[in-house]
Amino acid sequence: MTIELSPSISEALTHFVAAKKSAKSVQQGHQELGRFVAWCGRDRKVADLSPIEVAEYAQQIGLGGSESVHRLSPVKTFLAYWKDQGWIENGLASHLRVPRTRRTTAGAKTANRPTYSGSQLSQEGYDRLVAQLDGLKGERAIVLEDIKRAMADKDFRENAPLEAAKDRQGIIELRIRELEASINNAQILPEGASSKVARSAVGAKVTLKDSNSGKTVAYTLVDVREADVSENKISTTSPVGQALLDRMVGEEVTINVPKGTLRYLVQRITATS
Repeated sequence: MTIELSPSISEALTHFVAAKKSAKSVQQGHQELGRFVAWCGRDRKVADLSPIEVAEYAQQIGLGGSESVHRLSPVKTFLAYWKDQGWIENGLASHLRVPRTRRTTAGAKTANRPTYSGSQLSQEGYDRLVAQLDGLKGERAIVLEDIKRAMADKDFRENAPLEAAKDRQGIIELRIRELEASINNAQILPEGASSKVARSAVGAKVTLKDSNSGKTVAYTLVDVREADVSENKISTTSPVGQALLDRMVGEEVTINVPKGTLRYLVQRITATS
């Protein structure tokens, strides 16, 4: 199988499965690999995936408790394969670590904070999920045709196109189920002009002042499905996102991260449309 120097993530998965199809661990990890590919975006180039995004995925899976290490294992093997193939210069597998529980200076207050379960999405985020679902349903029909064509070859023992199409079908069906569940259970955040609010919550934009450097930074708190580090949209399941929930202007926030301790002063909280 030939493949370009920087394949898409879905192409990399097909290549990986074909190369490792005899490995029992890969066979058992198909579902987790499919979930990872869907989360990243199947058409993205492997070279475009950043360490921050890999760490964010690990953070999301880390909420699953004791099974998290087992679930991340096939994904870590998949990422290591990218490096072995020369598709990426710097390894990403090392960033796929189950995070330890972090503590903030809020102390006992943290335990009393409200938990945010389910999907709380902006209208934009909701529409994006619906568009992704529509696109996948279109791909579903295409893959079914690919399977029909591949099955025309009666020799199923060495039918690589059929195996690849079935693998792709499994990934698509998994992602469709996940998107349908997210859409059906979504709570769409109310729209309106930006305004000040008393406490931070999902959908709020929190402006912070770094207590050490004096620099300001603003983060928008979003559901994990809308997280985008490049736009400063951070998931409420990430260490920073969790620490910024249910805050008020004037509060000091201390966050423990791998590089050390961050200290911020909450300067402004606005509800974004």
